[in-house]
Amino acid sequence: MVFRLLYDSLSDSICLYCINTIVFCLFVLESLNGFTPRMNISHVQNGVYRTIGHMMSTIIVQGGEPPALLSPLVVDYLLTGRVFQLNVTPDDVADMELREALKKVDQALTTDELEQAVECCDSWRYQIEGLPNPVSMDNKDAFVQNAILFHVLIQRQSCYDQLVEGLKYYEVLPLLKERPCLRVLLDMPKEPSDVTAHVVVTLLKPNYSVLGSNRRPREELMVVKFREFLDCVQEKELGEHLNTRNLTEAEKAFMLTLNPGHILAFATGSSKVPAIGFFPSPKLTFVHDDTKHLPIAHTCSNELQIFNRKNLADDSEFDYNFLVALMNESTFSAV
Repeated sequence: MVFRLLYDSLSDSICLYCINTIVFCLFVLESLNGFTPRMNISHVQNGVYRTIGHMMSTIIVQGGEPPALLSPLVVDYLLTGRVFQLNVTPDDVADMELREALKKVDQALTTDELEQAVECCDSWRYQIEGLPNPVSMDNKDAFVQNAILFHVLIQRQSCYDQLVEGLKYYEVLPLLKERPCLRVLLDMPKEPSDVTAHVVVTLLKPNYSVLGSNRRPREELMVVKFREFLDCVQEKELGEHLNTRNLTEAEKAFMLTLNPGHILAFATGSSKVPAIGFFPSPKLTFVHDDTKHLPIAHTCSNELQIFNRKNLADDSEFDYNFLVALMNESTFSAV
């Protein structure tokens, strides 16, 4: 009910960036190949997974950051509805203990090794009717494959079926089936495609005052400092720029994870460029107010505002203010 009310209250795509993060924090488990739903009988009874599918469809249609976090095995099922014709590996299993046990069975080279590996599965294998028993060198592949299918797909099939219903909204699922190349909107990328400082600079177009204005030189200097800050973040040199400051442990830890995607997410709500681009186009604006110093983001309009008159002469102050702003906003962004 809470998620239904939350979904019904959404008025624009930027809210969906928050929902995207919340959904995957609460309802999925991570395997080495991507995320799979966390089985919850109460959520199945209340149709929560259907609502999540509806949210995912809305994110995709509105051009938000796509929910590209799912395991390819999960996406295969969502698009085909098939279970037993799919290729699986132990890396599709989210539970680490179960995954390692199945890997031992899969990699066993002798009968003794196989017997020891199968013993690690005794706590659950007798509860699954139809698995090969006893397990031998001839049928161990079938044992591993069927165990993976049970734990990843069959056991959670009701969750997936509700997701399928939700993804039918706005004809998203039929489109994904018709154009397999679009499954990148759901698949966990095999290699990270991190946003670079250059991409952020290119996207955030400065909204300068007119040429000849007294404000224009200060705005141009702000842009230079902003780009230097982005380069420091990308090259992991921000700590060197702030080495004269007495940073907290939380600030030091945050700097280690900070990347240009945080800045893009701070300004737009998305750490990645949507498939259809941003609308409206992101922009960098300037507010000349000596009483303010922390950058402010208006994610509904994809706008990053810089208040920075006092500290133009101090790189450390500029960088530190940005760091503080990003730390306060990081829990909102889907980075």
